[in-house]
Amino acid sequence: MFANFLSSNLWLKSLICLGFSYALGFIMTKKYINFAHDNPRFFQPIRSDGPVTHIEGKKKTPTMGGIFIVLATLITTVLFADIYNDYILVACTIFITFGIIGFVDDYLKVFYRNTKGFRGSYKLVIQFTIIGFAYLWLGAIDEVHTTTQIFFPLGEGYYLSLGVILYILFVNFVIVGSSNAVNLTDGLDGLASVPAIITLACLIVLIYATSSPQVAQDFSVTYIKFSGELIFFCISLIGAILAFLTFNLKPAKIFMGDVGSLSIGSVLGLIAIITKQEVIFFIIALLFVIEAVSVILQVGSYKLRKKRIFLMAPIHHHFEKKGWSEIKVVRSFWLASVIFAALGMALFLL
Repeated sequence: MFANFLSSNLWLKSLICLGFSYALGFIMTKKYINFAHDNPRFFQPIRSDGPVTHIEGKKKTPTMGGIFIVLATLITTVLFADIYNDYILVACTIFITFGIIGFVDDYLKVFYRNTKGFRGSYKLVIQFTIIGFAYLWLGAIDEVHTTTQIFFPLGEGYYLSLGVILYILFVNFVIVGSSNAVNLTDGLDGLASVPAIITLACLIVLIYATSSPQVAQDFSVTYIKFSGELIFFCISLIGAILAFLTFNLKPAKIFMGDVGSLSIGSVLGLIAIITKQEVIFFIIALLFVIEAVSVILQVGSYKLRKKRIFLMAPIHHHFEKKGWSEIKVVRSFWLASVIFAALGMALFLL
C-alpha cells in the first residue's frame, strides 16, 4: 500500500498527501465547472432578498462543488491513512452522511429551483440520529469517550462533569452546531474555506498532542489512543479545500453548496469531540459560532419583537448591506479567524 511505502518519513508523507489531494480536487473541480457551464440547470439559485450584487453577479455560477472536496478527501485518506483505524472510519462515515444530507439539499435547490432546499426540521432529526450512532461507536472504540467531562484549559486545567444525558446533548450540539455554522458562513466567495483550513490546521496540533502519551501528559489533556491517523484525514481535507478555493476566490467560478459545508463542519466538530478539546475548538472556530449566533438572534428577535437586529443575517450579509464590498468582508472575516485561532492555540499551548 502506498501509505506503507511512505511511512518512514512523516513529513514527506504529509506533503505528498496534501499535494495529491489538491491535484485530485483541482482536476475534478475544473472538469465539473466546464461541464456545468454547458448545463445551466447546475447553476446556484440566488436568494431574491439577498444583496443586490449577488443577484446579477452570482446567478450563473455552478454549485455543488463540495462533492469534489468530499471525493478528493476520501480517496486521499484511503491512500495515505490506515483505513482500518476506527477513528478514520468514524470520521469518514460522518463526513459522507452529512455530505449526503447536503447533496439532497443542493439537489432540491438546483433541480427544483427552491432556494430553501431540504426542510430544516428534517435535516436536524437526521443529523441528531447520525450523531447518536457516532457517540455509541466512539464509546465502543475507547471507554474514554464515555466519560462525560469537558476539559477547560485554565491554569493546570480542570474538568466539568455533565452527566450522561447532558453530555450526549452536548456532543450533538457541538457536531450539528459546527456543521450548520459552516453552512451558514458559506455565503461569500472564499469566506468559509479559509477559516475551515485554519481550523483544520489547529485541529492537527490538537490531534498530535492528544494522540501522544508524553505530549498529552505534558499538556495535562486526555490521551486518545490510535487517534493520530486523523492527521492524514485533516491534511487530505485541507488539500481538497485548497483545490476548491482556487476556483472559489472572487469572482467565484463555483460554489461549495451544502454538500461541502455540512460535511466539512461535521468533521470539525467530530474531531473536537474525539480529542476532547471542545472548549479550545469553540475559540478557534469562533467565527463560525458568531455567524450561527447572528442567525439565531435575528430569527429570535423577529419572532419575539417583530424587529430585526441586523440588516440581514448571517452577519456577513449585514456588512454587505452597510456598503462593505464583498472582498472587504471576506478579508476581514479571514483576519478574525486567524485571531481566534491564535487565541485558542495560545490558550492550549501556554
